[in-house]
Amino acid sequence: MQQKLPRCPPSRRAVVKAIIRSISSRSFAVHSRSIRDYYYSMRTFFATCLLLAGLLPAVAVMAQSPSRITIKGTVTIDSTGEAAAMATVMLLHPADSTLQTFTRCNEQGTFVFKGVRNAAYLLKISYVGYLPYQQYLLPAEVEVLDVGALVLKPIQRELMEVVIRTAKAPLFIRGDTIEYDATMFKVPPGSTVEDLLRRLPGIEVDDAGNIKAQGRDVRRVYVDGKVFFGNDPKLATKNLGAEVVSKVQVFDEKSEMARIVGVDDGKQERVMNLELKEEYKKGAFGKAVLAGGSDERWASRASYNRFDEKQQFSVIGYGNNINETGVNWEDYSEFKGQGTFQSFDDGDFDFGGMLSGSFVSFSEGDLINWFDGRGFTRNAGGGVNYNFDNKKTKANASYIYNQTILDLNEFGRRDNFLDSGAFSNTDTLQRNDFRGNHRMNMRWEQEIDSLNVLIVKAGLRLSQADEQQQRGQYFFNGDAASGLVNRLRVDDNSDRQAWSLNSLALFRHRFKKPGRVLAISAGYNGQTSDLSERFLSQNHIFLPGERTERFSTLNRNDTRAWEAKSSAMFSEPLHQRWFLQAFCNVRRSYNATNRQVRNPEQGNTRVDHLSVFYQFAEQYYRLGSSLRYVREGLNLTAGLAGQQLVLEGRVARDRHLPLLLSPIQRTFTDLIPYAAFEIEPSDNLSFDLEYTYRVSTPPLAALQPIPIFSDPAFQSVGNPDLSPERYHNFDFSAYYWNAASFSSAGFNLDVSLFQSQIVYNQRVERIDSLGIVTLSRPENADGGHRVRAYYWGSVPIVKNRLSFSVNGSLGWNVAPAFVNDVPNETDDRHIGLRSSLSLTPNNKLYVGVNGGVNFNNISYSVRSDLNQRIQNHSAGVSLKWQFLSMTFLEANVDYRFFSNPTFDFRQEIPIVNASVRRLFGPKSRVEMRLAAFDLLNRRVAVTQRGAQNFLLTSIAPTLARYFMLSVSYNFRGHSDKINRSEGIIIF
Repeated sequence: MQQKLPRCPPSRRAVVKAIIRSISSRSFAVHSRSIRDYYYSMRTFFATCLLLAGLLPAVAVMAQSPSRITIKGTVTIDSTGEAAAMATVMLLHPADSTLQTFTRCNEQGTFVFKGVRNAAYLLKISYVGYLPYQQYLLPAEVEVLDVGALVLKPIQRELMEVVIRTAKAPLFIRGDTIEYDATMFKVPPGSTVEDLLRRLPGIEVDDAGNIKAQGRDVRRVYVDGKVFFGNDPKLATKNLGAEVVSKVQVFDEKSEMARIVGVDDGKQERVMNLELKEEYKKGAFGKAVLAGGSDERWASRASYNRFDEKQQFSVIGYGNNINETGVNWEDYSEFKGQGTFQSFDDGDFDFGGMLSGSFVSFSEGDLINWFDGRGFTRNAGGGVNYNFDNKKTKANASYIYNQTILDLNEFGRRDNFLDSGAFSNTDTLQRNDFRGNHRMNMRWEQEIDSLNVLIVKAGLRLSQADEQQQRGQYFFNGDAASGLVNRLRVDDNSDRQAWSLNSLALFRHRFKKPGRVLAISAGYNGQTSDLSERFLSQNHIFLPGERTERFSTLNRNDTRAWEAKSSAMFSEPLHQRWFLQAFCNVRRSYNATNRQVRNPEQGNTRVDHLSVFYQFAEQYYRLGSSLRYVREGLNLTAGLAGQQLVLEGRVARDRHLPLLLSPIQRTFTDLIPYAAFEIEPSDNLSFDLEYTYRVSTPPLAALQPIPIFSDPAFQSVGNPDLSPERYHNFDFSAYYWNAASFSSAGFNLDVSLFQSQIVYNQRVERIDSLGIVTLSRPENADGGHRVRAYYWGSVPIVKNRLSFSVNGSLGWNVAPAFVNDVPNETDDRHIGLRSSLSLTPNNKLYVGVNGGVNFNNISYSVRSDLNQRIQNHSAGVSLKWQFLSMTFLEANVDYRFFSNPTFDFRQEIPIVNASVRRLFGPKSRVEMRLAAFDLLNRRVAVTQRGAQNFLLTSIAPTLARYFMLSVSYNFRGHSDKINRSEGIIIF
């Protein structure tokens, strides 16, 4: 039964303030009063002074009370006296029971709140199976307030439900699930779920809207247990209103592979579920934006999303000339819903469930924004998407169209060096490109019965690309101050038509024996590409002897490719903790490339040394098994697979002409070991270590003996004799979360030790008819390694007010190669560190400060005097302030610094943006914004890249200073408070 709260006595400070107000309000002017009245007034005055003097010692004592204190205690169980390990301890506001902070008891039942504000609190303790305990705490006069031993009393099981209903708490921990009562966390009207999450202790939301719960990334956000908003967590949190949510639940669930295939791989992902109030089980949201500005800048975008318990329908469209080449990730996930991620079910089984690879990949046919920051673009696109989800059927279908027109002017310099001597060239590039794509996708998942599931998916893409490219290059012996060797001008125009098809069927059967599972998949992929190209180069050679060489070609490059594959996996429980898993993969692929080059100035005769017909076929077989041991907090896996790769190839001048080389037929057989170690000593600490031996097929472009002649000065040719790339890979990660301080830290290390890696050897020659020419050819090289590390951490200095975070990366790559038959080992090392400080003193103000440094050192064994010291640094300040009702000022200042002392390169780019916006209308649905971008007019795109024997530096103009006025309408209504994730840009 819930304990009765004692009445809160008036504080001594309140008494003193009341007396002072009483004194200050009195008038001591006598005017024309009588002597008697004067005597009475003086008597009252002296009595008041005496009373005040008596209270001065109390005031002095209060002034000495600490502003921050530590609250500690011990929680035990009444019946046994044992420690209540992992009990939830909360500090609530005594007036409205809003949660201020929480922690959990350690194994000894002890809890500590450090550095909390010295104020009155309601201390509340919850523990499964025991009566909730609560105690009223007055402000303390000491720095450490020890509440002593607190005893929890057990309750009968039949009364548990009644107790939970009556003793309502803002936070409840049941096993691995943390549940927040959203109704007990106050947010202003019109706030989003993202605003609500920022109020929940233990949950972090960064400036981009990414969510961490107890220090780990939230991978998915469910709404009433369903994925209606895609696998991007930001989608639901940014578009749902806080008022619709009843509860927020955070827990770990099985990995994507384990849920689809039905085999537990021991891996878990942190997810969040938003439980809606009954009156909000159906809903819709949408938005529309129209903007215009200086320099004929304009932008528009509209989207509409409607959902209920089973269905979601989405429409999206956009157009602009402000370098938004597609929708951002948030809008893409909103549009695609549960169909956003589909590559997890590609059906290729492995030790860890699926063959390794990127979790999700995009091509230019998708709607996602792929702009790299260089040049100016005009863009348009749109699409429609439908999702259906009930207990047995999940379906998705979508259509997307997008197009981009790019205008780019780039100015670069490339410094090349040899074992003796060097050369350099300047490069001026102008590009005008058009790219358009139609893309259709569908996916169907059917639960046939409780034991069988079928997944079918297919995708079709139609693409068109028109590219016009003009390039001017000057080549010098040594640096640009040395003698000019030749001037090369290239005009390259091309038109490409392409289509691709991918399909897959996956069937899973669970046997009646728990843990016994069979999964089978089959897929077919095909594509065609037809390229027409018009190429013209004019090479003016100054030394030896001044003259001009002209070369013109008409090129036709047709490609046909297909792939058929099938995989199977079987899992068998050997014991309560032991599991055996076996898998096999079979794949057959075929590619035919026919590149015919003709000279229009010589009657369209074929240019034999540039024309080739190449057929390539690959057969892939893999059979393996693994043994896994599982117990609480421990997961051990060991496996072994046999792999065979058969490569076949034919090379001729044209499809029906004799072969130029003997038929290529090579077989590679390898044993692939695998081991994984995962341990969680406690709920807030985990370590993972994985090892595997990888054998990677050479890229198709690296195998084709076709000269790439798009730039006559830098040519490349494939190598049909390439062997697969082989290396040992180690991956280690560690994670820590402190529930008491809400701080977290993590570390990841990936190490690859190469037995054989594919590198590009170079031969640099001075040819009389071409000038200086660099020819690259892929080769297999022994040795080398690749090391990548990433680390992060965060700590709230003042919870929900001031927080600090840090992250960084380390890299160390060593690659052997040859330059003019001289061995050269490139040692590439980089270190990056970035930190940020976020201050939110109230709902009307947000200030963020961030900074980062990045050092990239590249050393060459062949020329240590040309080692590179590349630096890229940045710093920024952002401010968001609600200075009037419904009116917001937002501004940010970013500073970027680029340098390389070896070639005296230095570039500083300060960027200043500012905007003022105001909300209007019912529910603040209308927003007007006046924005200024790059007020100093300094924005350019800078690239610094070092490789085995050269450094490339380029600068490209891009969208700089402009002003814009926008009007947007939000069907749900805008938030009327500061939102840290909103930038000042329109979208």
